[in-house]
Amino acid sequence: MRNNFFIAFIISLFFIGFGCDKDNGTDPNGNGNGNGNDTTQVDTLKIHAFYFHETNPVVYADINHEELEITASIPRTANITNLPITVEFTEGATLSPPSGFAYNFSQPLEFTLRKGQESLVYKAIVDYSAVDDNELLSVRFPDLFRDGDIDGNNVMLEVPFGTDLTEVLIEMEISEFASVEPESGSIVDISSPTEIIVTAENGDENVYTIYTTVLDQETGVRAFWIPDPSHTSFLSSFQSMQDGIALAKELNFNTLYVVAWAKTRTLYPSQVLADNSTYVDARDGMFTPNYSGMSDDPLTDLIELAHAEGLKVILWYEYGFMARWGSPPTPANDRLLAVNPHWIGINNQGQPANYNNSDYYYNPYNPEVQQFLLDLVMEAVNNYNIDGVQGDDRMPAAPRNSGYEEYTINRYKEEHDGEEPPANFNATSWVRWRADILNQFAVDLYDAVKAANPNLLVTNSPNPYPWAFNNLMQEWPVWLDDGVVEILSVQCYRYNLPGYKATINEVLSYFNNHGDGDLRRLSPGLIVYGTGGLTDPQLIFDKMMYNRSVGITGESFFWGPDPISDPRIKKVLRAMYPGPALFPDF
Repeated sequence: MRNNFFIAFIISLFFIGFGCDKDNGTDPNGNGNGNGNDTTQVDTLKIHAFYFHETNPVVYADINHEELEITASIPRTANITNLPITVEFTEGATLSPPSGFAYNFSQPLEFTLRKGQESLVYKAIVDYSAVDDNELLSVRFPDLFRDGDIDGNNVMLEVPFGTDLTEVLIEMEISEFASVEPESGSIVDISSPTEIIVTAENGDENVYTIYTTVLDQETGVRAFWIPDPSHTSFLSSFQSMQDGIALAKELNFNTLYVVAWAKTRTLYPSQVLADNSTYVDARDGMFTPNYSGMSDDPLTDLIELAHAEGLKVILWYEYGFMARWGSPPTPANDRLLAVNPHWIGINNQGQPANYNNSDYYYNPYNPEVQQFLLDLVMEAVNNYNIDGVQGDDRMPAAPRNSGYEEYTINRYKEEHDGEEPPANFNATSWVRWRADILNQFAVDLYDAVKAANPNLLVTNSPNPYPWAFNNLMQEWPVWLDDGVVEILSVQCYRYNLPGYKATINEVLSYFNNHGDGDLRRLSPGLIVYGTGGLTDPQLIFDKMMYNRSVGITGESFFWGPDPISDPRIKKVLRAMYPGPALFPDF
């Protein structure tokens, strides 16, 4: 009897189990179908489970059977336009579109479930999960050409003396899907610690603080060269002078290098030039002989205007010993040679001495030529209230192959027991002898200027050494040792940052080992406008920042004021020169 009862019990359990609906809603972790719905009723038409099996992690949708709505939020890494799904539903029913394929869920998508005459339409609505990333990735102040240094939740910024911190454009990069306050592109006041709040998509906030440090006022030479009127209108009229000086003041320059001698012409009326050339009158050789302004002398007016704005005027004797550019000088085309034909420089080929077949020179070893230039300089020193004078890559200078004029040959023979100069213009002793003559001219120029006015500055803008010596016999490390150059504006004209850095490092390697090593004397020449047009403003800024990184606090720009009046260049200069610099007290 007991055995029969046991058999009957087992059979009843089998029929109970057979009558239950199969549960298709169990997730891989055995946690049911993810929506808490009962799936044991055979006769109910429904979707039991709806999940995205290829997401990481797998996402199970919530199913509202009353509203017939399926909702899910997927990770940002998933592609909502191509999402494979798995759908579990009442056994024997059909689903359209079917389970197991990828669909575009960027818009709500309807799924129709049918069994017999019965059908249900579910709407699937899928969006992305809100992320919790709220990092500040970068902070840039484009008008200042500077980035903030993010250290933890602090943003550190250094700016030059004089920077206006009350209205600063800020641009930021933040975590994807986050928001930031103030908005990127806003104008902010960072004159005191300023908060930046980055809010994640899920609402979590992350607070950063900007701390701004204003650097000490710089001491340095901030200059630009003003070439002759064929390059700029600055010297052509009184109004142009006023405009140019106003620009220099606006951009916080403190020095003007003004051309005084180029193309056998002078800025000022020169009796020295008239006495040594075919010019009849002292005004005939001026760049602008018909100039009129506050006076009839452009240099007089320029000095008065510049000094009124605190700007120093240093006369730049651009052509120096050079006679002509582009073609050989002759008595027929050169006013000095017309009176002094023996002043011509001659090279080892018996041709007019030149550098690069373009820069043709007078004979710089001839005392008459040297005296002419000294007299030309001293004429301005004695007649005008200038602040200094400047030679450049042509004074003192000479092409390496020069020195084969009759005068120079005879002088060499007299000092070398009748020996002829070497035919090889690179012979060491021959190079040394000629370089010493040019170096002595640098001393003579310095002594003459200082004898007339000890307060005047004697400056120079040569090419980088040793290139300058190997090509144009310029030995400016010796000038530093002799103490005859007070401001050195080496022409570091490079068109990329690595080249500029290499040149500055080279300049410093000689500068720091000659003279007193006072970096305030160094005001490197930067090219603003060259053969390729306007220099990239960002490159100019990067060069200036590299100068600061090696202790150089001044620059000389070639040239102005026209190129530096370009809004792009002015933006750089306003960022680097927001306030005035102190002129060095040498």
